Amino acid sequence: MSLLEVRNLRTHLLTQDGVARAVDGVDLDIPEGEAVGVVGESGSGKSLLALSLLGLLPKRNCEVLEGSSVRFRGAELVGAGEKNLRRIRGREVAMVFQEPMTSLNPVYSLGNQIREALTLHRDMGRKDSAGEAVRLLEEVGIPDAAARAKAFPHQLSGGMRQRAMIAMALAGDPSLLVADEPTTALDVTVQVQILALLRRLQEERGMALLLISHDLRVVAQVCRTVFVMYGGRMVEQGPTSEVFPRPKHPYTRGLLGSRLSVRDRRSRLRPIPGEVPEATAWPKGCRFHPRCAEVVQICRREEPPMVSLSLEARGGGLALPGGGSERAARCWFPGPEEKEGQ
Repeated sequence: MSLLEVRNLRTHLLTQDGVARAVDGVDLDIPEGEAVGVVGESGSGKSLLALSLLGLLPKRNCEVLEGSSVRFRGAELVGAGEKNLRRIRGREVAMVFQEPMTSLNPVYSLGNQIREALTLHRDMGRKDSAGEAVRLLEEVGIPDAAARAKAFPHQLSGGMRQRAMIAMALAGDPSLLVADEPTTALDVTVQVQILALLRRLQEERGMALLLISHDLRVVAQVCRTVFVMYGGRMVEQGPTSEVFPRPKHPYTRGLLGSRLSVRDRRSRLRPIPGEVPEATAWPKGCRFHPRCAEVVQICRREEPPMVSLSLEARGGGLALPGGGSERAARCWFPGPEEKEGQ
């Protein structure tokens, strides 16, 4: 059984332009102790997916639709109620947000904010929580942790604030850490340090990690399994070691082609033309077809299913029933091979 099992997750928002189907039928599995990545452009639905898992959606204009399922250790979270969700958040599943300055409370010291999490999730007293807060700051690599525990968020660099956010997330000793764009707005050197920290913590603690990013290199460094998201749906999935060297969906190939190579100075960017469509008006057929250089007629008419690319199913066109790490792509003609009947 997976630690987290997501099936047909649909999250819709009510906007001025109509109903936005931002997350529109997502399947996803996260095994115990595994690092899983979700990649895609801005507007693909990644961050809303993360908020949906934890029940952190704005209730005034956003809802998870009936028929969606999010199971943590077999327990259904969709419709579980705020009281039950509070038992899960922080203690079993914790989240690191992409902008720590807006997530940390500016009028409380780091130590006090971590102690509050320790009191809430682990029922620690004042003395024990103060010592544990310093230990957590040390664990995430903050030097002179005892002094830093007395500091306020504005007194720290962006990298230190993100480390403090990670320490706070670890306060409940979670089984799953969800990191939403944790290296955004950090310089390259600090990004590398934060990724190394997440990888070390995940391995040492044996916890599962869901890493959400628009940067494929970030996911490649940390995650064993990757899900590629576009238009509110997963379009490719599988082991990172297979998906990135041999992408099967045109969108994944486009993302990889949009990166500059540091080894080849003659390399040029090959950006994907166009933009992600509005979630209020997904195109008919394959949602990527307006931007795809390999489009054929069926792509415009019918949306492809997620098809297994395992050796057993290859050539058989078997639709993939779940959201596991099996190699799969949502494409009528997966793979860079030449298509027949173009």
